[in-house]
Amino acid sequence: MIFEGKITFISDQTEVGQNNLPKITFILEEHTDKEFKSSIAIDLLWDKTELIKNYKIWDIIKASLNFKSNEFNWRLYNRITAWRIDWENTQTAQDSTKTDDLPF
Repeated sequence: MIFEGKITFISDQTEVGQNNLPKITFILEEHTDKEFKSSIAIDLLWDKTELIKNYKIWDIIKASLNFKSNEFNWRLYNRITAWRIDWENTQTAQDSTKTDDLPF
């Protein structure tokens, strides 16, 4: 699944689990004109933590996501991870298409 949105939070890199797995979590808010926007927390694991290094808060991106569910002690847990991030800064694209009325 692909989710397009604006980055509103990027955590520091942490190490989790017995193998000290590198992890970064970021929050992506839906990029629409709706009054109440949805948001989603997305994890980046292992070498995928490098995907977010070139982005900052308020950048608009498209994230390709994977979903996984685990059961532990009769409770279910969901994990959402990204495996690809693409630049989708529509404001920059709109600015580059503007032209002046100058003849030269």
